[in-house]
Amino acid sequence: MRSRKRKSFRPEAVHYDEYRMSFYEVLKYLLPFTALLLLVSYVFFDSLLPAALAGIPLAFLFLRHQKKSLAEKRKESLKQQFLSAATLLGDDLRSGWSVENAILRSEGELQALYGEGSDILREWRQMGTKMSLNQTAEEVFGDFGVRSGIDQIRDFSEIFAIVKRGGGQLGDAVSSVSALLSEQFLTEDQIRTVIAQRKLELRIMDLIPIGILLYIRFASPDLLALMYETMAGRLVMTASLAVYIFAVYIAERIIRIRF
Repeated sequence: MRSRKRKSFRPEAVHYDEYRMSFYEVLKYLLPFTALLLLVSYVFFDSLLPAALAGIPLAFLFLRHQKKSLAEKRKESLKQQFLSAATLLGDDLRSGWSVENAILRSEGELQALYGEGSDILREWRQMGTKMSLNQTAEEVFGDFGVRSGIDQIRDFSEIFAIVKRGGGQLGDAVSSVSALLSEQFLTEDQIRTVIAQRKLELRIMDLIPIGILLYIRFASPDLLALMYETMAGRLVMTASLAVYIFAVYIAERIIRIRF
């Protein structure tokens, strides 16, 4: 079977455990964080000086955490995209197409499903380019599995290599693994739906202490005056803030589930 003419493509090896934030993303996440930091400083210390002093190191830690979170979200999206790609690949292999031509055939459908800039379309094109340069299908899938940082894709690449080297029915094997991945991803989506509801409740609970302090400050400012004007009061507010931050951290750890 003849391969269709490929578009010019510049390979780019992406490691999905790493994430580079754009300038827009830095502003998108840093501005709300700065506003919250100033609010907390005002509520607990009646001053913006603590926020100014701790702002730079806290902002650095926050952006590092946010990068990890964005990397995880990107990997979750890639998992769903890969399931569609693997399903298309299995169908074409069962129809008698070679691996390279099956990848070429599925590019158009992946572009229609996920768009020109999608991660899976870039990876699929990169795989086809590498195989046209005489790299084996096992090598390109193995490389993708390692760079993805996703256990399911890594397992898929290992099964793919074993079946292909053993001369088995590759199309049937790929379709079977895709079906298993589909069931697993469906279960994960159901768990994420429940976790998302709990996260929303947690965010509301996180803001309740700050809201209570703000209400007291505006409704009865004299009740908190002692906390801001004496050393003992400042120490109590500092300890309260430390307990509040620790409680938020523990709650985040409890609802954090890695798949």
